[in-house]
Amino acid sequence: MILTRFLGVALGVLGCVLVQAGGVLADAPPVAYVELKYQLVRQGLDKDFVQKTFADSRNSFLPDVVRKIAYLKKETRDIYRQFLTPQVAAQGRAYLKEHQPTLRRAEARYGVAPEVIVAILTVESGLGSNTGKYSVFNVFASLSVMDSPEIIRELDLPARLKDRLRKKAAWARKELQVYLEYCQRRRLDPFSYKGSWAGAMGYCQFLPSSLKSSGADGDGDGRIDLFTHDDAIFSIACYLNKSGFQQRNRSTWRRAVLRYNHSDAYADCVLALASWY
Repeated sequence: MILTRFLGVALGVLGCVLVQAGGVLADAPPVAYVELKYQLVRQGLDKDFVQKTFADSRNSFLPDVVRKIAYLKKETRDIYRQFLTPQVAAQGRAYLKEHQPTLRRAEARYGVAPEVIVAILTVESGLGSNTGKYSVFNVFASLSVMDSPEIIRELDLPARLKDRLRKKAAWARKELQVYLEYCQRRRLDPFSYKGSWAGAMGYCQFLPSSLKSSGADGDGDGRIDLFTHDDAIFSIACYLNKSGFQQRNRSTWRRAVLRYNHSDAYADCVLALASWY
């Protein structure tokens, strides 16, 4: 009797584990994606394009990304110390020299100091060497439903995060819409772009909304590719210009860089590197 009850309990627990393994925690698309698809179509995206994208076998829910964003704390200066070294400064100077023609053209067009552009590229992607491994679509789709009861329950997210989850999910839905519109309009594969765990793309680590507003063609080939140096340089310059950067007014530099990343520690690091370059 005792053994029978034990086996029954054990099998019941195993059954729960197997059910959970087929749910959100196993990277399976959550039920919340049904409503998300309806929202995207109501906002003007082509129904067939949306259905095909979400039905793609590469569509994968990312619970670790949701948790990271949910619990993300304010940046500290410690994470930027790795950039404030003589070695990194030397790499930046070499990049400045190698890409001087493009940087000068960007400076002439947008009025942004080349040293600041290179400093941002250094911090954002190691001058293009580290652009991230996460599917941009999967990141924003996952974050778009992080405030749904299903995700909150299965990821055991505390009630104290409710407001943050709602705010970040709304932000992610806007970015996902912009991203899919961009891919649909240009007939691009939504799964072809890889980026950071926060969905930032390319050497300049732009969000889709930044690509839409400030993406710039730096090499004149008629398209914007943030995974090329010329376009990344011009796009950063365009973004800073729109953020109020004035080369002859140093007081505008920090404000513009803070628009790029709302972190004092980030701005301090970028401006320190720029002064070294």
